[in-house]
Amino acid sequence: MAHSIGLGMIGMNDIAERILDGVLKNNVVTPKHIHIAEKDAVRREHYLGLGIDCAPDVSASMLRSEIMIVSSAKQEFSTLLSSICGTTRGRVLVSTIPGRSCEYIQDRVAKATNVVCVESEDREDGTHLSRLTYSKRFPNHMKSAVEDIFRSIGDIETVQL
Repeated sequence: MAHSIGLGMIGMNDIAERILDGVLKNNVVTPKHIHIAEKDAVRREHYLGLGIDCAPDVSASMLRSEIMIVSSAKQEFSTLLSSICGTTRGRVLVSTIPGRSCEYIQDRVAKATNVVCVESEDREDGTHLSRLTYSKRFPNHMKSAVEDIFRSIGDIETVQL
């Protein structure tokens, strides 16, 4: 059964596309509860055709979402964070950016933001592994949704700080 949470996605790269495909294929979140920030009009039309809420405005996606997945190249991460840092309070911010710790992210967003850092790895046997690190005091009731999102693309390991 699909989670009835708002799932936002900012920064569509290979891992974000894989997550979106897995979430839709496995009915983890229904398309009407997925909110993507996409400036490219052609890509935006593609997502709208899938029944996904898609707008060029990052803030609109953030405000409609309980869980926000941020994906980009490492050098673009600060720019992405600066565009959402004032709207993260009380939300779950999931970073798929390698090499950025929960502490690093929490220092750059609103207080009371719950952070998950994900390191991804494609194994030699063709399976995918996502290592999820939860920030301190991460709410237990949100873990199942986050884990189901990443389970839709492969195996998971979790760490609680």
